[in-house]
Amino acid sequence: MQPQAANAASGCIVTATLETVTSVYFGTSCLILHTELKKFNAAKLSCLDILGYSGHLVHIRSLSYQPVIESLMNASSVSTVWTGTECYGTCTTASSTGWYYTTSARKYEESATFIAWSATGKTGNSVAWQKGQKSIAVVPTNTYAFICEYEEKYAYKITAAAKYCLSKPPNFPSYRVSGYVDGSCFINPGVTPVAGKIRSACPNVTGLVSRLAHLSSTAKRTMGYSLGRALMESSYNNLVSDIGGFQFSIGLEQLSACTANACAEEGSYSWFWTTPEGYKWPAKTQESYFWGAGSPTTSTTNSYANIDGGYEGLLDCDSGKITGAGGLCEYIDPYSFSNFDNACLLSSNPSATGYSSCFTLNRIATTFDLAKGKCTEFPNGYLARVNTVEMGTFLSTALWAKTGLPPTMPLYTGLRRNGTQWYWMYPDGTSAAANSSNLPWDASQPQAGNDCALLGQNGLLKTGSCTTNQWYLCHYRNEFYESFLGTAKIKASPSATIKETNNFTFRQCRQSCQNNGECTSFAYAMSNSICQLISGSSITKVAAPEFIWYSLGP
Repeated sequence: MQPQAANAASGCIVTATLETVTSVYFGTSCLILHTELKKFNAAKLSCLDILGYSGHLVHIRSLSYQPVIESLMNASSVSTVWTGTECYGTCTTASSTGWYYTTSARKYEESATFIAWSATGKTGNSVAWQKGQKSIAVVPTNTYAFICEYEEKYAYKITAAAKYCLSKPPNFPSYRVSGYVDGSCFINPGVTPVAGKIRSACPNVTGLVSRLAHLSSTAKRTMGYSLGRALMESSYNNLVSDIGGFQFSIGLEQLSACTANACAEEGSYSWFWTTPEGYKWPAKTQESYFWGAGSPTTSTTNSYANIDGGYEGLLDCDSGKITGAGGLCEYIDPYSFSNFDNACLLSSNPSATGYSSCFTLNRIATTFDLAKGKCTEFPNGYLARVNTVEMGTFLSTALWAKTGLPPTMPLYTGLRRNGTQWYWMYPDGTSAAANSSNLPWDASQPQAGNDCALLGQNGLLKTGSCTTNQWYLCHYRNEFYESFLGTAKIKASPSATIKETNNFTFRQCRQSCQNNGECTSFAYAMSNSICQLISGSSITKVAAPEFIWYSLGP
C-alpha cells in the first residue's frame, strides 16, 4: 500500500525511504523518479506513490527544474525520463503552441508555458527529458523511466475506493491498469457485458459499489481515454497509429418515454447514467466533448453508448455493440441514501430527492385535470409546487441535467389561474393562493390567455393551456423529515412575511409552511409559540432574539 501523508512534503520524506524510488521536495511539489521502464501512457497512470494525491508526470515549468531533475537521474543512473507534456493538434518544437501539461484526467486544461527543447527535432507528440539534451518530442511507445510530481492542488479526500484503486486490486489481471479521479476508481477488468445483464457486467468488490463507468465529467472521460491508450500501448503492444483502437462499454443509456424511441419529442434527449440497482441520473450531454462526431443518432435501436479511442466524445450504439466491447468499470464508496431517498431514486420515472421531498418526472402526456390525480406512486403526492428560482434550478439539474428535457414538453406543475388569481391545486380539490409576483417566471411570463403554469427546460415557469397533453412533475413530501438547519436570533422582515400566528407548536408551524404554496422557510419562537411563515429566497432578515429561522430547502 502506498504511504499516506499529511502533505506532499511529508510524502516525499516517506517515499525517500523506499528502495525503488528516488525523491526530492522542490518548490511546492514532491518529485519522485521511478527507474522501471514504461511506455508513455502507462507511465501517466503509474504515479501512485502517495495516497491522497493525484500524481502526474512532472510538469517542467522553468529551466530551474533542470538541475533538480538531472540530480535525480544521476542518482539513479537514468539518462531519459518521461515528463507530463503532450501535443494535441498541430505542434512544432519551435514554440509551445499546441503543447499541454497533462495528467491522466486532464488534457486541454493547462497549456504548456515553458519547454526547453533540444536540437534533436520532433519524432512524436510525447515529451521526455534527456540528460544533457533537455526536452525531446518522441513517440509514446518508447520505454523510459519517469518522474512523478505530487502537488498540493491535486490532494483528494482518501476514500475506500481510493485505497482499493491504488493497491493494485488483487482480483483483476495484473496487466489491467486503474485510475482514480473524483471519488471513483476506474478499471478495465477484462469483462464483457452480457445481453440481458448489461448493467451488472462489473465484478463485485466487497465494501464498494460496482457499476459500468459513469463518465459524468470531463476529468472522468479523459481518464477513460488514458486507460484505453495505456491498455493498447502496453498490453497489446499496438503501434502508435493504433493506440486509439479501443472501445469500452459504459453505463450510459437512453431511457425513452415510449417503446423503441418512437416519441417524436425525444431524439437525443433522456440519456441517463444507470446502475445495477436501478438508480439513474441524467447525463449532462451539453458539456463540451460529451458526444463524438455524428452522435447521438436518431436510430431507434441505439439506446446505449460507449467510449471509442478513435473519437473525441462518446458514441451512441445498440446492445450488440455494448456486448461486443470490454466493460469499463467504476468503483465508489457505498451510497448513503435514506430509506425515503432510496425508494424515490428507484422509481420507474426519472426522480430526484431534495427539499425534504421526492420529485418524479412523469412522461405520459395528459391534461392538467387528469395529471392532478396521477401522482400516486408514493403516498400523499401532488403536482409539484415550484415556488423559487433555486428550486427550479435544482429540478432542472437533478431531473434532466438542464438540457435532457425536450423543449416541446414542459411539465405541468400544481399552479393554475382562476380569473386573476393563481392557486396551488391539490388532488383532493383543495387549493392555496399563490403570490404570482414571487414565482420563478421565465421572461415575459405569465401571459394572458393560458391558465396553467408549466416548468420548462431551464427550470422557469411559463403559462400554457390546461387542456394540452403534456408531461407532468409530481411532488412527494417526506413526512418523516425532522432535520432542519436553524439560524438563531433572526426572523424575516415584514415584506417577506406571509403571516405570524400565535400558539403554534413547532410541528404545526412547520406543517403550516409545508402546506402553504408560498412558504419557503419559517421562523419559530419557542418561548411564546409564535410561528412566522416566510416567502421568497432573497429575504431581508431582522434581529429577533426569541426566534430561530428554519429553511425548507434541500
